[in-house]
Amino acid sequence: MIVDALANAGRYRGITPLLDRALAEIERLAGSPLADGRHEFAGEKLVAIFSSYQTEDPKDKRFEAHRRFIDIQVVLEGRETLYWSPLPSLEPREGYSDADDIAFFTGPAGIAVPLEPGWFTVLFPQDAHKPGCVTPGNVAGSVTGSPARVRKLVIKVAV
Repeated sequence: MIVDALANAGRYRGITPLLDRALAEIERLAGSPLADGRHEFAGEKLVAIFSSYQTEDPKDKRFEAHRRFIDIQVVLEGRETLYWSPLPSLEPREGYSDADDIAFFTGPAGIAVPLEPGWFTVLFPQDAHKPGCVTPGNVAGSVTGSPARVRKLVIKVAV
């Protein structure tokens, strides 16, 4: 997993040519008026998915992992916490869906990674992640936080 400021995205070029292209496209895509939904920009090898939602309690979310795609996640508006865990530390909850390139897992809480505009994360197939969680302390005095509206860009990069 990589977590960094968008200003440093260029430092991660050279891992794969498709990842290089996706990192170069983030600024253009993040500023685009594209509606929520799936937008292909290199066939099915690079796909941008825009979504708007309310963050949820991490207890109500599941870890997920992908086999065929790297996820680049960029919060455009709002703030959320993504939980990360190494895949071997989790138990399968639902089998892998080849059609959706996703499997779900349960296990320990993982490491909390706060994401807000100006930051991004790159999640590889070995990186289980639980996105879309409330950020602790969104409300003064709150330990668990409260739901917040988020708009996010996820770029799927074929491996």
